[in-house]
Amino acid sequence: MCFECLCVSQTRALAPSERASPAARAGERTVVIADTVRARANALNGAMSAHVRVALLALALALWLRKRTLNASSSTPRRKVIVLGAGFAGVQAAIDLRAHCDVEVIDGKEYFEFVPGTLAALAGARPMSTSTFADDAATRAQRAIMVPYAQIFKDKRVKFTCTRGREIDVRDDCVIVRGERSSMEDVRLAYDELIVATGSVYAGVIKSSGVGREMTMQGRMDAYAEARASIVRGNTTTIIVGGGVVGVELAAELAARATKANNGSSVVLLHAGERLLDALPDHIGTYVTKALIKSGVKVYVGQKYERDGENAFIGVANKNVIRGDYVLMAIGSKPATEFLKRATDDVGENATLDVPLDQLGRIRIDPSTRRVIGVESRVYAVGDVASKPPEHMLASYAHWEAEYVATRIKYHGNAKALAKLGAYVPPPRLMAISLGSFDGVMVWGDRVVATGIVAAMFKALVQFWFIRFLPAPYGVMKMLPHMRCAPRDPARLSPASSS
Repeated sequence: MCFECLCVSQTRALAPSERASPAARAGERTVVIADTVRARANALNGAMSAHVRVALLALALALWLRKRTLNASSSTPRRKVIVLGAGFAGVQAAIDLRAHCDVEVIDGKEYFEFVPGTLAALAGARPMSTSTFADDAATRAQRAIMVPYAQIFKDKRVKFTCTRGREIDVRDDCVIVRGERSSMEDVRLAYDELIVATGSVYAGVIKSSGVGREMTMQGRMDAYAEARASIVRGNTTTIIVGGGVVGVELAAELAARATKANNGSSVVLLHAGERLLDALPDHIGTYVTKALIKSGVKVYVGQKYERDGENAFIGVANKNVIRGDYVLMAIGSKPATEFLKRATDDVGENATLDVPLDQLGRIRIDPSTRRVIGVESRVYAVGDVASKPPEHMLASYAHWEAEYVATRIKYHGNAKALAKLGAYVPPPRLMAISLGSFDGVMVWGDRVVATGIVAAMFKALVQFWFIRFLPAPYGVMKMLPHMRCAPRDPARLSPASSS
């Protein structure tokens, strides 16, 4: 019989005069039940086996030791990382390392520029946006691809130094920023790890030179506005030299603007190779060529052209003459490594770091680690400044290389974590080639996976994503298939399609 039933039966056996009130009977039952629960708990506690008690004690000890270890690791001196260059790779590396190291970024200008967006901005446009041809709209398009470094590194525990044209010497333990004038002292910045991410330079307006007035954001906008005013005025012919991605996108953007404005302007594209986009599979170049011709671009390929005066070119093979009113050079990209070529007579600890360069002036690296060959293991090169396959000269690869190197630095001293990270594996090529604000080609590996407005939407998403340095995790992207497959029949790819 349960305790409650026993209590009730005993209460019923009492004489009516001795029976308690209902409230008293409820109190009695509560006391009995509480005593029963307490007794059972004591019995359970007494029956608890010794190994369970030991397990709980071990768990408490493990938690205490973990907390103590974390406190000890937080007191370990943070490694000092210097990042030379603040393009895609440099900024991404700094952002990834800011919570783990003391990071200082050095660049010659005061702002980040989303270079893939400059081509549309030169025509006063941007992806998925209708151009109004007004100066204020063009200014907004240009401003949308520029971000001050003070804003990027705000509250991100990264120190930024703008050299403003001052020379830099790289040594095996520090970077020296020379004084702006002979009367000013040099600034010596020691490092534990050095990341060279100075990128590449273009002749002309396509990419900021980072010198003179273009060191400031306003100066760069002024230079761009002047070039745009010369290009987009009516009844002009713009000659673009170079049929790579840059030349193709620039020709498409200017042709789209000329068509919409209907102001008598025209675009000519010259390329020395046998076809446009010769670094990509044939069917992609064929598709783009058809699209450009359909939009009114005059395309000349298959021979070199020599410049004849300021705005004219003569074909080397057939001697045909191409004349225009304005010339844009979409070739001649060079790695920004001139500062590494300045040798000094100093020896010992004052000697300039001897960084090996390939025939094109790019830094020779170990492709599995991104470390610079022939110097100490703590020097890395990422982005366009590094010697690597031409198909990897994209902003996306600069991002992934920077993320990988930052992870290696974070794992310094942790052999197990470094072994798990492994060698650098390039993710598949994923790019969008713009053919106007609402047209384009999306390429994954060797395949065209989207054209038309779908590709334009992807291009707009890429610009939105990368200008904010949102995650594009290397660890995930490297596992995607490379899509190295037989090319599609070019006849099946029509510029009018939007698959």
